[in-house]
Amino acid sequence: MVGEALVGEEPEIAHIDLIIGSKREAVGTAFACSIAQPKQGHTPILGVIRPNLPVKPMTLIVPKVSIKNLADAEKMFGPAQSAVAKAVADAVEEGIIAKGEVEELVVIVSVFIHPRGKDYQRIYRYNYAATKLALSRAIQKFPNIDKVLEEKDKSIHAMIGFRINNLKKPPYLEVALDIPDWRRVEGIIRALPRSDAIIIEAGTPLIKRYGVEVVQKIHQLRPESVVLADLKTLDTGNLEARMAGDATADVVGFSGLAPLKTMEKFIAECEKVGALSLMDTLNVPDPVEVLKQLEAKPGIVELHRAIDVEQVQTHEEQESEWGNIGEIKSVCGNGVLVAVAGGIRVNKVEKALNAGADILVVGRAITAAKDVAGAARGFLQRMGVEEVDQFRVMTDF
Repeated sequence: MVGEALVGEEPEIAHIDLIIGSKREAVGTAFACSIAQPKQGHTPILGVIRPNLPVKPMTLIVPKVSIKNLADAEKMFGPAQSAVAKAVADAVEEGIIAKGEVEELVVIVSVFIHPRGKDYQRIYRYNYAATKLALSRAIQKFPNIDKVLEEKDKSIHAMIGFRINNLKKPPYLEVALDIPDWRRVEGIIRALPRSDAIIIEAGTPLIKRYGVEVVQKIHQLRPESVVLADLKTLDTGNLEARMAGDATADVVGFSGLAPLKTMEKFIAECEKVGALSLMDTLNVPDPVEVLKQLEAKPGIVELHRAIDVEQVQTHEEQESEWGNIGEIKSVCGNGVLVAVAGGIRVNKVEKALNAGADILVVGRAITAAKDVAGAARGFLQRMGVEEVDQFRVMTDF
């Protein structure tokens, strides 16, 4: 059984990885091997209540951070060792571990002690709490798979500093940056409101001028935002998808006019690099027919009207360009997102959403506005999404 817990604040923060199992099986073998073959700087020690009194079940404490000096050793042999042993003993007393099983079980506890940690009280208390929590989780087999699947697209890992947004909660506002002038683009990005509902598109003209690495520059300004690289790929699908993925793109766009093999290679490569693929239907006569022929379906289908065409179309012609969104979702499956692009204004938001659109692609209505932030907020409000995602307080036991 395996458990994990993170408790406390830096620099004394405690992180515990724990395994508990039978002496006669794999955990017992690992226990014996760890004692017999210690690694330099990571020598394991037994958990003891006090010298000459090891805890039951027998517990092995393995340092995660190399012990380099006497100060490091004292923190491990003092508050950390005591905290882990006391937590195991209390777990038996409180019935978390059955008293009748203590001679049959062994525990291996990996302990993180920060080299800058100095407060022995905090080191003890945090490691006690983390060990006990990890033990409880191991015995109760926390988390179950439903919990994992529920949280995987919601949670933020504390050490990476940004949210991985897999676009599971539409609608989204995609701000298209088709301006081949980085100074103007930077100003627009800085002015956009902070919202999980905003996707930032590195438009084709921007990428053609500065290269796909412009995606990284956008991420440096907005690490929490989804960034789309609009490549409109027509050939060498896997190569271009890999380039965009290496440049940290979250979504990568290819042209629906490309050969089927090119599109399928592009989609497969996006899956490998952890990015969503987007099929741009610009000038594609029948997107549904193309989608039916693809063995692998894109994550996003963009119904796209060109800027040049938009300027000469009537209002009715513009809206008819969105096509049959319901049929597209039927062909691709319910997981696909449909984006609509070309001439989207605030007064069209409701119609687009009612037609089934998940993503509204907006360019000049935001990027050319005198008040970029105000224009973006206007769209977000019409879409009915909150501007800022509130911090969620996690209450896992």
